[in-house]
Amino acid sequence: MIRAFLMNLLLAAVYIFLTGVPSLFNFLIGFFIGWAVLLVYGLASTEPGRRDDYTRRLSEIFAFCIYFIRILIVANIQVAWEIITPGLHMTPRIIRYSVEDMTDVEITVLANAITLTPGTLTCDVDDETKQLYIHCMYAKDRERAVGAIDELRDRLMREVFGR
Repeated sequence: MIRAFLMNLLLAAVYIFLTGVPSLFNFLIGFFIGWAVLLVYGLASTEPGRRDDYTRRLSEIFAFCIYFIRILIVANIQVAWEIITPGLHMTPRIIRYSVEDMTDVEITVLANAITLTPGTLTCDVDDETKQLYIHCMYAKDRERAVGAIDELRDRLMREVFGR
């Protein structure tokens, strides 16, 4: 997967070099052309019936990015609404969340994804008990808040880490 992605980046860079116009648009075109070349190469060089792992993984990562952008937009609207309306409507809470079956890299990525989302903040990671302490601005119902974190974790593990 990593080797195919690096090859795709190299093909995109070659495309930019050949066109002579370094822009984001040309990079995206070069990346798409590189993906198509790798797809054709993968289909021609593997046994029939085998799925192209690189294309599948790339589409899963893209799906996670779309999901994460959606929750970022919803959280930004929620925090903006809190700011522009009079009074306080938030119900803050610190939630202890277990991450005992995750590696250190997976815990770090999850904690950063939680912190990037407005209204939530990963306060601490307990290395001994493998617990995250998360501050949520809107956590009146603990089960609902944990359910949202569970969904983020499950999609991250399945679509980004392939577990």
